[in-house]
Amino acid sequence: MDGLLPWLRRSGWLYGLAALVLGVLAWRAMGDDVPPDRPAAASTVSRRPQVPRVTLVHVAGAVKRPGVYPVGGDSRVIQAVRLAGGPTRAADMSRVNLAAPLADGQQVVIPSRAAGGGGGAASASGSAPAGPVSLSSATQADLEALDGVGPALAARIIAWRDTHGGFASVDQLDEVPGIGPARMQALRPLLVP
Repeated sequence: MDGLLPWLRRSGWLYGLAALVLGVLAWRAMGDDVPPDRPAAASTVSRRPQVPRVTLVHVAGAVKRPGVYPVGGDSRVIQAVRLAGGPTRAADMSRVNLAAPLADGQQVVIPSRAAGGGGGAASASGSAPAGPVSLSSATQADLEALDGVGPALAARIIAWRDTHGGFASVDQLDEVPGIGPARMQALRPLLVP
């Protein structure tokens, strides 16, 4: 035992220090659920649930329950029409792009068939349309029936709509090349998004 005591005195402090370091490491591992190779801030960001974006859409026209409905951020016109109870019997669904994406605050107008055979005949004859024209679903002929809109401008409106996923408001028509302030003022009461 006398031979063991000097050795223990010489190296005992090393064992005590090693035990202290292991104790501190064990205490930190039990109190912290973050892996040691990852910073704490990165792990908390990755654990937050993604909140889905809600879009409010106004569905009007020939639907069973017109109103404002919340839809998912990447919804399409067909989902908004279903939320509004679906189209009525008078709805002219051939003039609606059901696959168009929805934007927050957008108004989706489902047109109804005009009395006496449909809106296509009125637009082709060059007379003014019976009601407001939906920028999101208007055909080339529907746009050309508007006063001051020719074939070239109607094509630019449709190209802008296809590029940007539709019109959320009539004010966006001002972004189409060739529409000045005077034409915008004349068209505004004739259009809906």
